[in-house]
Amino acid sequence: MKAIVPLVIVILAAVVLPAMTYTVPEGWQAVVTQFGDPVRVRTEAGLYFKPPFIQKIHRLEKRLLPWDGDPENMQTLDKKRIFIDVWARWRIVDPMKFFQAVRTENRGYKILDDLVDSAVRDVVARNNLIEVVRSSNRELLYESDELARDAASTQDRISVGRAKMEAEILTVASVGLKKRYGMELSVVHIKRVNYIESVRKTVYDRMKSERIRIAKLFESEAEEEKNRILGLTTKELDGIKGEQQQRAAEIRGRAKAEVIRIAAEAYSESPEFYQFLRHLETYKKTLGSGTRLVLSTDNEFLRHLLGPTVGSGEATLAQPTETP
Repeated sequence: MKAIVPLVIVILAAVVLPAMTYTVPEGWQAVVTQFGDPVRVRTEAGLYFKPPFIQKIHRLEKRLLPWDGDPENMQTLDKKRIFIDVWARWRIVDPMKFFQAVRTENRGYKILDDLVDSAVRDVVARNNLIEVVRSSNRELLYESDELARDAASTQDRISVGRAKMEAEILTVASVGLKKRYGMELSVVHIKRVNYIESVRKTVYDRMKSERIRIAKLFESEAEEEKNRILGLTTKELDGIKGEQQQRAAEIRGRAKAEVIRIAAEAYSESPEFYQFLRHLETYKKTLGSGTRLVLSTDNEFLRHLLGPTVGSGEATLAQPTETP
């Protein structure tokens, strides 16, 4: 009997002690309920005691929780239909209020779905698309000067910007959130902005037409540069060719002058030989195939064609007068 008592005590302790104690891990908080009603909140990590079997522990996250909404189709102030994807971070700051109003974290996500999406739709509807896209009026970098000039002529100036819009969305979505649900939004950011499919196709077509127009401009500039280079090349080639022709004419002139000088020196040394060559040149030019001449024997033209002796009266030609 004495051995059974310690065993019973050990069994009772093993059953009752876990029901009398509970822990709150680091980064968590707990709501203690008694018969379903919240009676106590534990926000510090540690080991705690409670009455067994009549109280229950509900642990809740104390750290930041992520919220990521679905892309929503909405319209801006300048009538542009866009999809906006938003993410946020939130935490439970009043566990008692949260447990009474929301109960679980999953229901907290659903509440944020409604509140944040409504705030985003409200703020976007009061601003133009450029305010959603950009945060400042800093100068943008473009692929070409042509695109920069086009953008400068059509670019809108922002007055709010994405950063201020996100802050406004946070303010609108946070109204009454802590008081009603014990929740707090710490940050809201726009993750992605995109056109709806019908508008996206129009934007892509416009981008293509801009690139084609710029490409044609580059082609025309390239053609103009090509013609300029060809013109300069032709001008340079003509200059070189003219200079070469001038030098060739000068060389030929000097060569002819040299030939005349040499011939004059040769002719001055032997006038008879010069006369003989002149006659041969004349015969070559005048006597050809089918030539027929009737001349007297004392004609100067036939002097070199006569035989070595000339008789009185008519001279006899050493060759027929019809020369091939």
